[in-house]
Amino acid sequence: MTHIFSPKSIDRLKGVHPDMVLVVEYALKRSSTDFSVNEGLRSLERQTELFKGGFSKTMASKHLKQSDGYGHAVDLYPYPVDMARVNKGDWRECIRFGMIAGAMFSAAKELGIPIRWGMDWDGDGQTLDHTFFDAPHFELVK
Repeated sequence: MTHIFSPKSIDRLKGVHPDMVLVVEYALKRSSTDFSVNEGLRSLERQTELFKGGFSKTMASKHLKQSDGYGHAVDLYPYPVDMARVNKGDWRECIRFGMIAGAMFSAAKELGIPIRWGMDWDGDGQTLDHTFFDAPHFELVK
């Protein structure tokens, strides 16, 4: 089955680096699970709000406009998603984030565009060696 982005997801990719947009669009075509773009480019005000709320650990987020004028990160969620189940750590819902990650890494590899996932910040393939987990988050490695 081929999935397509809703107009809302397409709008949320505005201001995101074209390389990341390419990876996200290609991943959606390859993914066995449908997903949506929850957030791309962020304002400083939005980042401050997330940082103060403990949902982000940095004010130097790649969601913010970088020196090239683009945001370098996106947050992707399975579609549809049951956030109550996600917040409880329900593995049936959480595994879908891993499916998105698989599609993203496969697409990035084929396109030759390096990315990082918010579940494996150091890129060593281990997700349990971190203290902050951000399953929806993907960013360019530049």
